[in-house]
Amino acid sequence: MKQPYFAINFILTATLLLAIQTAAAADSRDPTQRDHKFQGVVNITTGTGWYMVAPYDKNDPRKACGYEDGDEGNPDASEPVCTGRSSWYMDFLGGFGVRPGLELLFMYRQGLESPGPGNPQTRRIGAGFKFYKPADTLIKMGFGIIPLFDFSKRTEGSAENGDFVIHVPILLQFDIVRWFGAYGQVAPNISFVSEFRFDINFGIGIQGRFP
Repeated sequence: MKQPYFAINFILTATLLLAIQTAAAADSRDPTQRDHKFQGVVNITTGTGWYMVAPYDKNDPRKACGYEDGDEGNPDASEPVCTGRSSWYMDFLGGFGVRPGLELLFMYRQGLESPGPGNPQTRRIGAGFKFYKPADTLIKMGFGIIPLFDFSKRTEGSAENGDFVIHVPILLQFDIVRWFGAYGQVAPNISFVSEFRFDINFGIGIQGRFP
């Protein structure tokens, strides 16, 4: 009667030891080495910024960036160049570290405020890369280039407006542990298809890496 129980205990013990050995082998990386090689990456960033926009046709109410004295019914009152605070945004990034200091990334940006003249509700999606120097230290610099397709909403009830954006994140990251870090970021953004627009965003974010 004891043989079946002995066999079951032996199998369970062997399975547990194998699982522990496999986990130890998978996590054999030096915990002091904070590089990104062969790790999945998840980032969340939020912030705001400042923009300058110059519409190609300032007399088209659908494209005008703003109006003097709020006179939206008068095309002659539309402004050729507008500046102001960019709306709050949230960035979601996922990717993979192909080298110790190089990540390939997919990014989606969602604006968190209602759209207005010259300051649409941001919606962008694209992919690019980011590299870090030095790659395996507690504090590191990051730089990336991420081309984005922009389908932001300009005004309430309007259709999305297609554009192309070059997003250039520049960041200082503090890796608290090997698999988790926090960072501050400055990111110029340039778009030029439907209008000339320059944004500089300021944000903070966190990064998780696995395994």
